[in-house]
Parts: sequence; C-alpha cells; structure tokens
Amino acid sequence: MKCYYCGNNPVPHQFVKANETMALLLEPLDRFSQWIGLHKLLDPIFYKATPLGVKILENLGIVRFTQDISQVRTTRSKVIWTEAARRGITMEQMHILGRATDFFRAIINGKIIYFESLPIPRHLNLESEQWLDNKMQLKKRLLEAGLPAPRGGGFKKWPEMKRAFSMLKRPVIIKPAIGSRGRHTTTNIHTEKQLKEAYRAAKQIAERLVMEEHLIGSVYRATIVNDKLVGVLRGDPPRVTGDGISTITELVQLKNKNKHADVHEVEITPYIENFLSRNNYTTETILPKGQTIDLMEKIGVGYGGYKAEEIEITHPETKRILEEVGRLVNFPVMGFDFIVQDITKDPHTQNWGIIECNSLPFIDLHHFPLEGQPVNVAGYVWDLWK
Repeated sequence: MKCYYCGNNPVPHQFVKANETMALLLEPLDRFSQWIGLHKLLDPIFYKATPLGVKILENLGIVRFTQDISQVRTTRSKVIWTEAARRGITMEQMHILGRATDFFRAIINGKIIYFESLPIPRHLNLESEQWLDNKMQLKKRLLEAGLPAPRGGGFKKWPEMKRAFSMLKRPVIIKPAIGSRGRHTTTNIHTEKQLKEAYRAAKQIAERLVMEEHLIGSVYRATIVNDKLVGVLRGDPPRVTGDGISTITELVQLKNKNKHADVHEVEITPYIENFLSRNNYTTETILPKGQTIDLMEKIGVGYGGYKAEEIEITHPETKRILEEVGRLVNFPVMGFDFIVQDITKDPHTQNWGIIECNSLPFIDLHHFPLEGQPVNVAGYVWDLWK
C-alpha cells in the first residue's frame, strides 16, 4: 500500500525506525568515542583496510564491479560519472550479490579510491559528518552562532511537544530529526488535533522529531563545495492560482494540461485533501483571482512542482550568510535547505531560515533546472582532488 507521507521515495517504516532506535541506544557510546577522538584513530584504519576487504569479497564472488553507467541508480551519481569520464577518470560501480549499489571506485592521481555517490577526499576535514545531517543539532549550532533558523526544538514524547506547541508562533511544522526528501513531514499545523496527527505520522519512521515554526516561501537548496557557494536551486511544491471562477479541482486539471514536459501531473489524493483542509480549503473551493496556494508540502517536479537555478539572482547578503553557515559546519560538500520569500531581496528584511543540511546532497538538481543556467557541481566536486 502506498504511503503518501513517504511520497515518491518510500522506505520500510519499521526498518528505518529500528535503525534510528539503535542509533539512539548507541548515542552515548558515540559521543564518548568522539570525545576521546576514537573515530580519528579508527577511520584511517578502516579506509586503508577497504581495498583489501573489497578484494576478498571479489574473490568470494560476493562483490563485482561494472563500467555500465546505465545501471547507476541515482542521477546524483550519474553526473559524477559523466564528469569523471569527461576528465578521463575511470569509474566502476559496486554490485553486491548481483544488486547495483550507490558505491563506486575510481582511479585518480594514480590511486584507487572508494566512495558512496560523491568522491570526497578523506584527507579533508570530515569531523562534522558525525552531526550535520541531524536537523536538531544543526538548528542548535545555527541559533547559538546567531545564524538564521526557525524557532523550535527536538521532541520524543507527545506531552512535551504539546506543551511547546503553545509557545511557538503558528503554524508549525513537524518532521523526523534525521531523514531526507520530506518523508513524513507535515507543515501548516494550526491546531492541536492537526499536531497530534502529524506527530503520529512522523513517529511511524522516527523516535526523535523536530517541531519548528513554519516559514513561508519556496524551499531552496544551497550547495557549498570547498567553502564556496556554487548553486542555489529553487524548489516549489505544486501550486495553483485562482481565477475567481474555477474550483481547485478544475485548476489542477488546467495545470496538468499546461505543465512543463518534465513535470509530473498532480493527482488529487487524500494526502492533498488533508493538506488543503489544514489551510481551510477543499477541492471545491473557488480561489479569488490572483491568489496562489500550495497543494502539498512536498517539492519538486515529481510531485507536479517546479525547479529553477537562481544563484545569479540571489541577494549578495544571502550568499554571504550561506557561506558563513558553510564555514560553521565545515564539510567539503554540503547541501543546505532554506526557505525565503524573495531570493532577490535583502534577507534581513524577511523572515527566513535554514531548515536542514545534507552530507550527500543531490547535486544533480543544479545540473538540470527547468529554468536558469545549469551549474556543473560535479566538476566542483572532482576539483577537490586537484
């Protein structure tokens, strides 16, 4: 059965939640190992031992490598592969027991390297890898540094979330503390009843949740490579604009007829109906002429949304702040998601903020915008090896 909360990227709920529960149990040990610097000792040993381990698995027939780009699973890895080929770098994909994976090896500067999706040199500073994907830890560090992030906090239990709800400006948003692609995220929460429903939805895949004030605007992906902001991609959810005559259902039908060829059709589902109801709409609502509304919280062309590369029109102060955030996190390749109403205006005149960071960002988003100049982020990534 399809999970509307997972959207186009479903995951096994119980497996994901069990994985996070295990991480919770091991968290004190992980913090202790970081405190004594154990990972600094073990990481180099692990990566030096990787070639030998892979060779053993190859000899046993468990692992094999291919040079067929058509079997690469993600567009993120395909743009890395394409750029590698352009530079004369040989890449191979790892298959485990006959199944394609997102792990690769490449020969660069005369050495074989192994990596997951993005080839990040291991000699660079990677310490923040331990925490940067955790939305709550990122929020805490941003707010402590006086950098823009929405007010909110992390929660495990319903009573504490319910208490905090009364102290935040509404609407709010609830999402898993760790995760990506907007899975089991609920926005525009105005009432305690809606909050309870969102809490239950997020709890299906996570123990730790984040609740924060909902920011208004498009969701942007800012990608930083080697401390430099290289791309700012706008991602929109599916939206319709009223004409004063048509119902939302009719506006969706019209939108589907006139969509960009790369944009998927919008299908009105119970998930969309629930989203509309939280904003006091139904599918039969007639919107006033010129009024634009979102149809769901999920963004991207796969949901009927839109994407545009906008680094060239991003306000200089926004660029400066994003690079300051990059220096705070201090990781070779990062993708920050932030929300702002007008990317061209001074951010200090708007209510905006950074909502999460990804250590394996989908850099391909910048390669294939529907609007704006494409950015070869894969080239910036391979430049790390110069």
